[in-house]
Amino acid sequence: MGSTGAWWSQLSSRMTQLGPSQARRITALLLRPPCLVQGIHPDPLDPAAPAPDPRSWSKAQRDASTSQEMEWFRASLRLPGVADVRTAVLDDLSSYSGLTPDQCVERCRNWESWSVEEWFAADRSDIDGLTDFYRTTESWAFDLLWYAYLQTAGYAYPSSVLALRATAGQGHGRAHLDIGSGVGVTSQLFAKAGYETTLADVSTSLLDFARYRFSRRGEAARFIDLNDEKLETGRYDVITALDTLTHIPDLAEVVASLHGALRPGGWLITNFDVRPPSKENAPFLYEDDLDLRALLHGAGFVPSGRFGWFVAYRRVDPSSTSQQLRLLLDRLVLTSGPRRAIRRGKRRLAAALSRKVE
Repeated sequence: MGSTGAWWSQLSSRMTQLGPSQARRITALLLRPPCLVQGIHPDPLDPAAPAPDPRSWSKAQRDASTSQEMEWFRASLRLPGVADVRTAVLDDLSSYSGLTPDQCVERCRNWESWSVEEWFAADRSDIDGLTDFYRTTESWAFDLLWYAYLQTAGYAYPSSVLALRATAGQGHGRAHLDIGSGVGVTSQLFAKAGYETTLADVSTSLLDFARYRFSRRGEAARFIDLNDEKLETGRYDVITALDTLTHIPDLAEVVASLHGALRPGGWLITNFDVRPPSKENAPFLYEDDLDLRALLHGAGFVPSGRFGWFVAYRRVDPSSTSQQLRLLLDRLVLTSGPRRAIRRGKRRLAAALSRKVE
């Protein structure tokens, strides 16, 4: 630990000599300091909002921002006769909710405080309380659709675009499932790229809004309310689960169903948006990804490439010799006591270094 501590001390010293944007980028890439609060979403039309700085972006983010997939994403969010993405997004929200566009902007920007109110409006300590929150949430519709708009304007991480780019050259078919599909923006993009897409979510409120948005654009898709319907076996070539798995309490069961829903050799594109406990992070059920990654491996998924925040996992036979060896390796280096201790130390250093940089 002595040499490790000296290394971090040197890094901390060097970080203070960098410009703020460079320091924040290095902190984000190497340390990912804990996120207790997401805060108010920016408004690109607000003169006080800092403009995006591509110099602070990763290469994956820069490539995604100028890609054909980003153009498809913008096109998928527009409405017939409405060429401006922002106008189309606000029209979706306004016409569905009955609020004015200006009111929708405020709801979008302040979605997190609204989400906290929804969460603490009832007891969420058991599965029924959790399910009730996800089934009925309204704040997340405003958050997710505004975040899609921010992605197209360079103000947010291009999650959906990177997920689609992760499938390039994988030799997959054209059947796509978005698990935890929310308002449907990732499925819209995959449909624009030629996929037959299915949206699946436990949130009835978000699925209803997604159906409305698809209908307005004359787009075809299949919708699965996971409260009433199970996933079909061996139907899909690609499954996306973006910022989704950390909201699922019975994760082992769900991951097994995703493995079953994929055809042999299929791909799961996902990430683990783990968060430390706070009232804003209450719907995020995990604060460490080590066990979650091991769980994916155990279910029969092999990490086969990283695309920004996301990892492409290939579906394999979980009983194969190579996969059993991977599980043994996981117990030695992924979920062992020393690995957990190192993770805890990095978290503490990340938090301290983040405060120093700020």
